[in-house]
Amino acid sequence: MSHEHKKDYLTSQQAKKVLETIPQDTLKGKRDYAMLALMLTMGLRTIEVSRANVGDIRTQGDAVVLYVQGKGHVDKDALVRMPNHVETAVRTYLKARKASDPQSPLFASTSHQNAGQRMTTRSISGIVKSSFIAAGYDSPRLTAHSTRHTSATLSLLNGATLQETQQLLRHVNLQTTEIYAHNLNAIKNQSSQKIDDAIFN
Repeated sequence: MSHEHKKDYLTSQQAKKVLETIPQDTLKGKRDYAMLALMLTMGLRTIEVSRANVGDIRTQGDAVVLYVQGKGHVDKDALVRMPNHVETAVRTYLKARKASDPQSPLFASTSHQNAGQRMTTRSISGIVKSSFIAAGYDSPRLTAHSTRHTSATLSLLNGATLQETQQLLRHVNLQTTEIYAHNLNAIKNQSSQKIDDAIFN
């Protein structure tokens, strides 16, 4: 688990720039935008994105949710609330794709040899990586998994509790989520700035 935390995350401004850099005038662009928006806000793993079907988008209470088949799960038994921007982007993409079959993949390949087929985790990772690079963020420490770190970090930075963030990421152990919080506490620590002030002011 510790190796996961060697990956970087995006700030809210960087995440916004990545999304703004994706052109939405083609089917591929609409798909990539919707997929990145979903991954950055909902914390899905690439395998969860790959497994998602059109029919996994449902309404619960007054919210639109996505049912997710998490790591090590046989069923789609976890749900993540879908934010408004993401829902709009996903529905715009599905409409452009004319995808209505509940069993069809939520995100489908646009390449000639397997158009309409379920995307592989590898192709999803490649799209995330190239979207980062297109926005000017080219680092070996930024990978598809960084979208999950971004969700976790921005969740905690913007006032969500540890438990809410654990639920969002569907971590079995709260300790996994606590690593993010620990890293954030280190960032918020002003000691080095105070020492800087003492020496240089």
